Amino acid sequence: MKTISAFVFALIFTVSFAFGQSDKYQKAMEKAVAQFDTARSAAAIQTSMNQFERIANAEKNQWLPYYYAGMCAMRMANRDDKTKIDFWAEKSDVFAAKADSVGGDKSEVLVLKSLNALARINVDFMSRGPQYVGQAMQLLQDARKANADNPRVPLILGQVKLSSPEGFGGDKAGGCQLIGQSLALFEKAPQGGTLPHWGKEDALRVQKKCGEMAGK
Repeated sequence: MKTISAFVFALIFTVSFAFGQSDKYQKAMEKAVAQFDTARSAAAIQTSMNQFERIANAEKNQWLPYYYAGMCAMRMANRDDKTKIDFWAEKSDVFAAKADSVGGDKSEVLVLKSLNALARINVDFMSRGPQYVGQAMQLLQDARKANADNPRVPLILGQVKLSSPEGFGGDKAGGCQLIGQSLALFEKAPQGGTLPHWGKEDALRVQKKCGEMAGK
């Protein structure tokens, strides 16, 4: 009887501990994602990345901390000087690989990898453009196959078409059409919480520019 009671107590303690850890993780992520959503300066982005790294080190089987740390590194790659772009893009790719290794959302991880490839182009467009645009496009097509309802896929595809020269696949009309598709998908996608929800503001801003181009 004592053995059974000890077993039951141990089971209850284990379950309670697991729920406690889960609640602690959820609260930490909610706070970290809220800070990520508002981080604009380089210092704020790096602080956010460090926060996600600490959570990832404590919760090694969770993919979201790695994903968001990768997003922060990608943002740094797009705002730091050219000599540091590869450093940040590589750091983001490492985080993306870790997110993927613990069962992260395939589509979201592929979108992150595509953004890292696009960031690398900024080192030297003429020498890197063909290689990394092609790589990014393939990653985005794979992301669409993994989840056709991911609004960030047509968002990035549209931005690439709008910003690229025609000789490199640029297409203003096609890009604006993709932005419209992205916004339609955002209407059905989560707009808060800890799952990826960024991008709608970007899509709205680009849609406004599309409207201005159409009015000329």
